[in-house]
Amino acid sequence: MRLAGYQWGMLVVLASCVMLAILLSVPRVVLSQQNGGTVITGWAWSDTIGWIDLNCANTNSCGAHNFGLSVAQNGDISGYAWSDNIGWMSANTSDLSGCPSGACKAKLSGNNLQGWMRALSQNGNGWDGWISLSGSGYGPTTSGGNFSGYAWGSDVIGWMDWSQAHTTFGQCAVSYSCSGQTIQQTDTSCEVNNVTTCTAPAFCSAGSSACLYPDITYPTAGNLSVRPAVVPSGFTTAVHWDVQNVTTCTVTGTNGDTWTVLGAADNNWKSASGANGKRSRPITAQVTYTLMCTGVNGLQSEPQTATVNILPIFQEV
Repeated sequence: MRLAGYQWGMLVVLASCVMLAILLSVPRVVLSQQNGGTVITGWAWSDTIGWIDLNCANTNSCGAHNFGLSVAQNGDISGYAWSDNIGWMSANTSDLSGCPSGACKAKLSGNNLQGWMRALSQNGNGWDGWISLSGSGYGPTTSGGNFSGYAWGSDVIGWMDWSQAHTTFGQCAVSYSCSGQTIQQTDTSCEVNNVTTCTAPAFCSAGSSACLYPDITYPTAGNLSVRPAVVPSGFTTAVHWDVQNVTTCTVTGTNGDTWTVLGAADNNWKSASGANGKRSRPITAQVTYTLMCTGVNGLQSEPQTATVNILPIFQEV
């Protein structure tokens, strides 16, 4: 609804007298900023009411008056902007019910500002306070974090130029990095948050959203071996293995030999120190030994095998 010239003049005078008191007595906390949202900084401009402060950070006054607009991770906008002439402008859902048309929620959808804001000094008689954030042929958009375009605030505010407003919302691809062994996520708003801290043997790896575990490795060539590999019937052999990054391992022989370790303290399993290895039962026929392990990554190893044979006995004819 249009205001007559003298009505508008009276409104400005009255607003100028009371708005400073409102600012000092009623700080407006940015709800989405408290919940990890991304702030909108900078200013909007109206030819009729002048500069509109979109965030207290613009003037380094947040310690005294914490206000501003911010964008939650789903794009919903909340909080307040401030005009020295008409006071608070709200983007909070609780102040936007009954908007003139369409969806009332203020929102940054992709690169487009949508929905409504409302000046709280509206009197419901000559001025309804509604600010349309998008319409036919108009609406602020973002590119590279910088806004451009206009919102519409009817006769009191008129066209609201957003070209001096900025945000980091939507300017980053989701990525994962490491701070020591702590996985950190950079979200679409360029906010960095800790995900989890990896505990050895798990480790953080840049680009991974979860802790990784080392693969099973075999430091000693041969993985599993028998020494000697040929013995006279009734003799024994020594069975050797060396495997790392495991939680359980079992060596079994076709002659009934078996050795098992559960939860090696250092996740490494060796047959024995020195050159003795594990002594087999007396060998009376060919025996094949098989090593199977479960890695700290939860995967089963490929079977490792080694065979001991009986020394042939030659007889004269």
